[in-house]
Amino acid sequence: MAALKLEYYHKVWLALIAIWITNYMVRLAISPALVQIKTELNLSYAEAGILASAFFYAYTVMQAPAGFLGDRFGRKIIICLANIGWTLGSLLTAAASSFIQIFAFRLATGISEGALFSNDRPIAAAYTPKEKRGKGIGLSFVGLGVGMFLGIAFGGMIAEAMGWRMIFLLFAIPSALSTLLAFKVLREPRGYKAETKAGPVVGRRVLLKHRSLWMLYLSGIPIVYSLWVLGTWAPIMFLEVGVKSLSTGAVYASLLGLASVPGLWFSGMVSDRLRRQGKGWRAALTLNFSMLAASMFAIGVAIEMGAHEFVLALLVFSAGFSLWGVWAPFYALTADITHPSMHGTAYGILNSINFVGSVVAPWLTGFIRDLTGSFTLSSHVAAILVLAGLFLLLLVKPAFRLTYEEKTYEWPSEKKNLNSSHNLQF
Repeated sequence: MAALKLEYYHKVWLALIAIWITNYMVRLAISPALVQIKTELNLSYAEAGILASAFFYAYTVMQAPAGFLGDRFGRKIIICLANIGWTLGSLLTAAASSFIQIFAFRLATGISEGALFSNDRPIAAAYTPKEKRGKGIGLSFVGLGVGMFLGIAFGGMIAEAMGWRMIFLLFAIPSALSTLLAFKVLREPRGYKAETKAGPVVGRRVLLKHRSLWMLYLSGIPIVYSLWVLGTWAPIMFLEVGVKSLSTGAVYASLLGLASVPGLWFSGMVSDRLRRQGKGWRAALTLNFSMLAASMFAIGVAIEMGAHEFVLALLVFSAGFSLWGVWAPFYALTADITHPSMHGTAYGILNSINFVGSVVAPWLTGFIRDLTGSFTLSSHVAAILVLAGLFLLLLVKPAFRLTYEEKTYEWPSEKKNLNSSHNLQF
């Protein structure tokens, strides 16, 4: 029997999975820690939400600059420096003793973690064969969900056994190891310099002027919003429906991350299959957006009715399955309609705007919880926003048609050929 041969793009996928696991472990450490931090510092839900949002203030602002720096100086070096940064940020958070210190160190962690996405996605897109792009971008993104699962589940256990500070101290160890992995495995994409010099038909200004890209930017906000409604508050949601211990509630909440594995794999596979049948990326996206809206609404109903913890766990997994499933076709669509020389900047702008949802979600959810005494309304707000996001997504050219999407960098000078399969090649 012949040995399994790994192509270089497989190694890229595996390296990016590992890097994202450590990234999300550090990012999500705040979720199980928040229960003890809230008690220790005597915070309201809204104040705890502000603390959880600190990371995202810096993370969101970093997206576009990090993408530009990666386009300019190389994506590998930015990824390695970012990895070092969030390792140090985790160690510093472990040493924090006040609201201001935790806020500042989480802000610093957000700066470092904010440099990964806009540089790793171009590498994934560049090395993945075009016919496997949906699957490749999806699978290489599984690390986020696995990191979320490990961060929440093990974070809850560590907090209960040793206190919240030990979460950040221990999670810094795999983060340091992933820096070495990034340095050893990753390479700059082939033809990177030639693509950068050649440039697209129109300049980078298209990234801020084209309607399709703005619909894409805005439609992702509700998805990220829903992720961080659950990513921040799910452990406490389970405590409030009757789960007795933080570690058990954290394990249930971590299903949100575990759902990424089947969600991204299934969505990538379905997206590629639909592409072969002449459908655009939005065909799979429509299904995922609709499933997520239904799941978030059902979570609100379950909380209001005081449903059994197993029912809420199933709904959280369902929301995670559809939520993570969005990203495989969503990022493949971004790669398809923007020029390769602008991928870093395009992904940076996309994620920067998308993550406005993460800045708002922890605080607004906590504020609504303080106001109403329940997480029900917060879940229903998320469901409504997801449906609004789907409407915006369908406005990507050609609007309300699930055929191949038009390339932005050939618009308007080569518009006549935009829907041909030839124009979907780089």
